[in-house]
Amino acid sequence: MCPVCRQRPAEVGVLCEECRDELSSPIKISPEQIQLQNAQPMLAGLIDLWGRPHRLERETLIGRQVEGPGLAILEPSVSRNHARVVLDGDHWAVRDLGSANGTFHDDRLVDATTALKNCDRIRFGHIAFYFVTDVTHLPAPKLGRTLTATLKPPDLAAATVLHPFVDEVVEEEEQTDVGLPTLSFKMHEPTGGGGGLIEVNGKQVQLTTTQFELMALMIRRMAGEAYQPELVRGFVRSSELIADLSWDTREPSENHVKQLVRRVRRALIKSEIGDLIESRHRFGYRLRAIPRTE
Repeated sequence: MCPVCRQRPAEVGVLCEECRDELSSPIKISPEQIQLQNAQPMLAGLIDLWGRPHRLERETLIGRQVEGPGLAILEPSVSRNHARVVLDGDHWAVRDLGSANGTFHDDRLVDATTALKNCDRIRFGHIAFYFVTDVTHLPAPKLGRTLTATLKPPDLAAATVLHPFVDEVVEEEEQTDVGLPTLSFKMHEPTGGGGGLIEVNGKQVQLTTTQFELMALMIRRMAGEAYQPELVRGFVRSSELIADLSWDTREPSENHVKQLVRRVRRALIKSEIGDLIESRHRFGYRLRAIPRTE
């Protein structure tokens, strides 16, 4: 099984397709642009876009030009000396080294030494990885279709989210849920901004500003459409999300919406709340529950 979500089988290296897609970015790179040099690897590692684990040392330099032990990422958004991942006692942490494009921990800018937990997502510039505490427990890497570069033009008609270096499209899932459960939602948004905390039946998840806005909008929509049949109640179209949410890009698109939804789903699952977002073709997205707000 995929070590990140622990719900789906590995399809790309050690990752499932959905967790692997959360590492995607608008920058296209090849596997050869990520190069590891180490002398005394530890158990912990970083998993890249192709589901490949890279073992970390007790102190690993991340950068575009790494001399000696470290992880070199040969891509312009990564600074020459970008960040360090270090083992401090029994705990791993990441710190930025004044990079031009920033280091991000689960979509939050790293401005101080930040502790790392198993399956956290770290992004250096535009290039993201999953941090894992023990790579020896990972499944055997599986060569998935996104690791091959041999899709022929006729195959594209049968293929159905664009992957970095293979011209392949994957169809967005469609589900139709009826008999939705009623769940308790508590929303805590700090006055200074910067995201918010959502509590669902006693379990909490911390979200970024855009993620929090997405959940808040779906909760309001589901609560406000009690008059609608449950089959069509509470849906929010992608066009609304593009227009109403606080995006960190000038021209948000459908792909930005899909990536946002994937990341919120992962955060909810990681917090043991479960996948609370349903997607349906031509309808959009909705909360997979009837909210009892408090």
